Amino acid sequence: MYCRESFGMMLLTMISSLSTTTRAFMAVSPRRSTAITNTIRLFSTTNTETTEATPAAKPKTITKRILSGVQPTGSLHLGNYLGAIRQWVEFQDVHAEPEVDEETGNTIVTENFFCVVDLHAITMPHDPKELMESTKASAALYLAAGIDPAKSKVFVQSHVPAHSELSWLLNCITPMNWLERMIQFKDKAKKASGTESVGVGLFTYPVLMAADILLYQANQVPVGEDQRQHLELARDITRRFTDLFCKGNPFKKRCKAAGIPSRATFVEPNPMIVKTGARVMSLTDGSSKMSKSDPNDASRINVLDPPKVIRDKIKRCKTDSLKGIEWDNPERPEATNLL
Repeated sequence: MYCRESFGMMLLTMISSLSTTTRAFMAVSPRRSTAITNTIRLFSTTNTETTEATPAAKPKTITKRILSGVQPTGSLHLGNYLGAIRQWVEFQDVHAEPEVDEETGNTIVTENFFCVVDLHAITMPHDPKELMESTKASAALYLAAGIDPAKSKVFVQSHVPAHSELSWLLNCITPMNWLERMIQFKDKAKKASGTESVGVGLFTYPVLMAADILLYQANQVPVGEDQRQHLELARDITRRFTDLFCKGNPFKKRCKAAGIPSRATFVEPNPMIVKTGARVMSLTDGSSKMSKSDPNDASRINVLDPPKVIRDKIKRCKTDSLKGIEWDNPERPEATNLL
């Protein structure tokens, strides 16, 4: 294949070598002469549209959001602090100022949303008065741990009705078998002596978590390893909603009529999991996570425990009968947890 300039030169050479008879014919045939001249001009002129530099895209401001929350039931413990709250403080401080992407020139603004998820707490038996007090205490601990209201949004889940409203809408499109695969429901139902003794709220708990995330269009969600399955469910629900309602000409027409962009309604969230300290185990069972719901207070180190109480709990924590100390031996989870 020849480029346009080479092909134009070939035409010029052909025209210059035309015989006198042919030149005379062109002279008496202005229509043909014009056609050939236009053809030469077409292929010999450099195409300015393809050679001119494309103007650089105007830099944009892109907003990214981080959302996370902790249940207010019981006292916040060491696992909550290391696996969640301490990381929240780091997120808000690292991303306090807008960042500029060197490749695109876009300005990236990060917004932080940290909530007390009291609606999740009522999925298990509770005392309403105690729940109200612990909700306030949890919010106070967020601030005491370093969450700055000037850099992050701190709020109580039940104070925003849209959480429960969106949860119902997502419940209506979430298949039952997706929820039946959730490991946490099976574990908590087993501890509560079977599914007959637990409410439907515990079963649909992951859908409410998905609503929490999708409501704020969160791009990243700091979660423990035990919550990763719930976040994957939120991603599945996002894709299902998009497939059902955010594709095709009808969707584009609705968006056009409403004057909004025809993009997917929800942002697909990504997990932020820190391996070190992300899962702190119980002091009485090295194979189970430290939990606020454990009736044995000696199984956890509460954030507000006095130093003497913490020392006593560590001295009494479960070890094993084997001699020596080992790290990361699956047959000695208590020794690993103590270290």
